[in-house]
Amino acid sequence: MDDYLEEEYEYQGILVVARNKVLAPLRAAVSKPALRAYASTILVVLTGLTLAGFAIFAYSAFYYAYIPIQGFSRPVYLQFDTAHHPYGIAPLSRSLLSNQPYDVKVVLHLPSTPTNREVGNFMLDLQLLSPPNPGAVSDGTRVLAQERRPAIMTYYSPVVEHVRKFFELPLYLLGWRYESETLVVPIMEGVEFGKGWRNVPDTARLEILSDVKMQVYSVRVVITAHFRGLRYIMYNYRVLSFLVFTTSFWAVEMTFAFLGWSILYLYLFHQPAAPRLPKREKGEPADGEIKTEPGTDAGASADDLSDTSRQFPTYAGQPPLRYSSPRVKDEKEEETPRALADIPPAVEADDEDEDVDFVDSGLGTSMESSAAAARESVRRRRSRLFGSAGRSV
Repeated sequence: MDDYLEEEYEYQGILVVARNKVLAPLRAAVSKPALRAYASTILVVLTGLTLAGFAIFAYSAFYYAYIPIQGFSRPVYLQFDTAHHPYGIAPLSRSLLSNQPYDVKVVLHLPSTPTNREVGNFMLDLQLLSPPNPGAVSDGTRVLAQERRPAIMTYYSPVVEHVRKFFELPLYLLGWRYESETLVVPIMEGVEFGKGWRNVPDTARLEILSDVKMQVYSVRVVITAHFRGLRYIMYNYRVLSFLVFTTSFWAVEMTFAFLGWSILYLYLFHQPAAPRLPKREKGEPADGEIKTEPGTDAGASADDLSDTSRQFPTYAGQPPLRYSSPRVKDEKEEETPRALADIPPAVEADDEDEDVDFVDSGLGTSMESSAAAARESVRRRRSRLFGSAGRSV
């Protein structure tokens, strides 16, 4: 029977050990430190993802605010007047930035008519005008930049012209080719504008100067930004710039978030350390203790505290209760020493004298009352002895 119980106990012990081994990882996974670590990890991950989104948004806003449009074109609608050369005005719609170099070109789409070919060289006059001044009486615009450039259509000899048209005749018949020519004339290179909205142009004025009015299909002004420095890197290496700047923004955000969390934690959850008490010198009293002067008995007994003459009030119509300390009389008796001849021989004291009770005033403890009663009994015996000796003499 005992062997069976021992085997059962051993079997149960093995099961307990196996269960503890199996549940040990689970208990560690659900312990308070593990749960605290999970919460901290989730908080850090969510904070990192949120700040990463803010970093992406910040870089996108910075890119579109700092990098101007690389190139844009505006159509110019010419006005043909008998008193003026053909001219037109194109709005730029605040597309230019200050301190940014720009290249400006004019694109002319001209038909290959005999009149245009007979014109030969002609001039293009381009003016970039400032925004109008709201307080001015007149137009209030200023010319911020102005340039003139010559242009001419491509010349073909009659033989070359006929041969070229013969081979391109199917294209002309199908409508894939037209008898026209497109001229691209550079007008300004690397032009910059100062700071301030009044120094950045918002309109362009183009005028065609020629002896004979030319025939024009369409005219466009093309403005291209000439990037340099940081703008050149951000525009030509967009992926690399995105990774570098977004990571930098995210690192700065995480740093400030960590500092803010540390300050908040110290302010809310940090408990100040207990103040260190100053080291007391030997003999110096602790806080709350009364310092004893030299020559005084620090360990005075309770008898010294209660043997003091006092007067206590009683009921109305009764005299007050007085308590006289026997120490005063003892001190007076001790001050007048007696000679040995004056001391009477010892006699037996009456039993009644020893039974005299002394009623204490109630001041002090029971030990104090007993001590006072003993001193009063001794004093009475002495007085009786001295009185009997006087009578016998």
